[in-house]
Amino acid sequence: MAAIIQELQAVLPGVAIGRALQLDQWSLLLIFHRRQGPAGLLLSVKPGAPRVELLSPPRKPSVSSSRFGDLVASKTKEALIEAVEQVELDRIMAIQLRGGSLPDAAMTLYVEMLGPASNLFLVDRVTGTVIDRLRAASGRTRGQTPGPGEPYQPLFDSGRVDPRFVKEDEFQELIRPHLTEGVEPARILATCFAGFSSLMATELVARSGLSTLAPLDEQSRTLWKPFCDLMGRVATAAFEPRLLMGSDGKPVGIAAFPLVTVAADHQVPFSTMAEAFTVYYGSREQVERLQALRAELVRRLESEISAAERLSAKLGQEATIYREGELHARKGQLLLANRAGIRRGEQTVELVDYADPGTPLLRIELDPACSIEENARRYFALHRKAKRGTAIVNTRLEEVALRLATLRLLFRETETAKDLGELQRVDAALARVARRRPTQGPAAPLVRQSEGPEPRTFRSSDGLAILVGKSGTGNDHLTWRLARSYDLWLHAQGIPGSHVLVRLAKGKQTPPRTLCEAAQLAAYYSRSRGQVKVPVNYVLRKYLRKPKAAAPGAVLLTQEKTITVRPEADLVRRLHAAADASRAED
Repeated sequence: MAAIIQELQAVLPGVAIGRALQLDQWSLLLIFHRRQGPAGLLLSVKPGAPRVELLSPPRKPSVSSSRFGDLVASKTKEALIEAVEQVELDRIMAIQLRGGSLPDAAMTLYVEMLGPASNLFLVDRVTGTVIDRLRAASGRTRGQTPGPGEPYQPLFDSGRVDPRFVKEDEFQELIRPHLTEGVEPARILATCFAGFSSLMATELVARSGLSTLAPLDEQSRTLWKPFCDLMGRVATAAFEPRLLMGSDGKPVGIAAFPLVTVAADHQVPFSTMAEAFTVYYGSREQVERLQALRAELVRRLESEISAAERLSAKLGQEATIYREGELHARKGQLLLANRAGIRRGEQTVELVDYADPGTPLLRIELDPACSIEENARRYFALHRKAKRGTAIVNTRLEEVALRLATLRLLFRETETAKDLGELQRVDAALARVARRRPTQGPAAPLVRQSEGPEPRTFRSSDGLAILVGKSGTGNDHLTWRLARSYDLWLHAQGIPGSHVLVRLAKGKQTPPRTLCEAAQLAAYYSRSRGQVKVPVNYVLRKYLRKPKAAAPGAVLLTQEKTITVRPEADLVRRLHAAADASRAED
């Protein structure tokens, strides 16, 4: 992190942010202009894949909308980047900002890249309080995630010492007690000093040539020299970036210095951390594309194989039925041969079947309303149909068996493919043998974004109408076309689901019972239907707004309140029946 920030400090101070875009639920892109043209600073706090990178902004980036992203965009537009700093030699970066929507505003954008607890915070530098944060619950193990208006405290281990300011005596005092207890030296370094990963702690021990058989004082003195050298390189920014390669020839990590714990031929030198990370992220994105395509192919192949197996079983059952075609012919022949002894109107008859020595009597079903000759003709017709069906079914069984063998071969190739090209060949082969989907008809005429299916209607116990959206476009239609500013709007908190609207008279409050029933409908028509307790947000329609370029159904709300309810199917049926009864009376 120190090496990355050292490079950013040469570029960012003094530039003005033109735009801030939220690319996905983890990432912000700050766009600014330099002499060479527009540039962007990508800040991603995705757990397991944090990222800080200078890049050329895409022409048409995919944008995700959220309250935090919109707030950062409005607060930081035209804000000046004053400095980029590292907090306590930890994985926390502080971007100091001045100006923006308020000319004299002083803000800090904190980028915490701390695994599951990763987060972004926009903080008022004057008061030290949080303006807003990306994640409301970010998995902090020490204290709750501070919210808007609360003091911001960086999430780092106060028990660890900043190694940049440690003198030799303090170093000895810190590590000697742990050495006495028999703790591994690498673990001591990672535990006592901020910024030391397991990799760098192991690297420092390896550079020291430490022998655990030596006296404790000698061990601590042995560790001090490489420790001091390493901190000197950090202080003077004497970084030598290395891309670390795995045994398969693919990048597995980045180091700011050459490592003695990694074979030299597994380290690729770069002049800057930015160049090393460009190659690393490029390789990682290729691996992610490989994994995504593999997962998609596995899903499609499993679906195709399952469908082919079901079809094969069904054809097998039909083949069994058609194999009885010769029996139908024998039944017709026996009826004609013995018609003199069969009375019309009988439902069954048993005749001697000389063609089957094991079954002397053959039971034949008859239609009492038909003559013996008509019954015989019916059995002959079944025989002809069976002969035709047998040929068709056998041909289809052979085709399905061949397709199943091909699909299973493609499945094995998908599992063993090592690069994107192999998977793309499997994808092309699958397109040739996959089931043919019905061709799409002409595209439906374009409709306005707010149009959609009419909502479901319910009536509360207090007699108030409750409307529930049926889809994303239906939710838009309900919220932006049908709702009035003084109607009550509800939605299950933080999960996909239907918009719910309570029709209110202007200036009237929602009765508590109606509020509870509407919240239960919102919980029921969401992905939390099976949960025992579901939090539901509610707010007047006038406090909603539609994010720019957002997907159907997306809204931003302010001044919302929350109620926790349990979804109940019986209540849904009762309220729906009440609405039906009300319409019948009208």
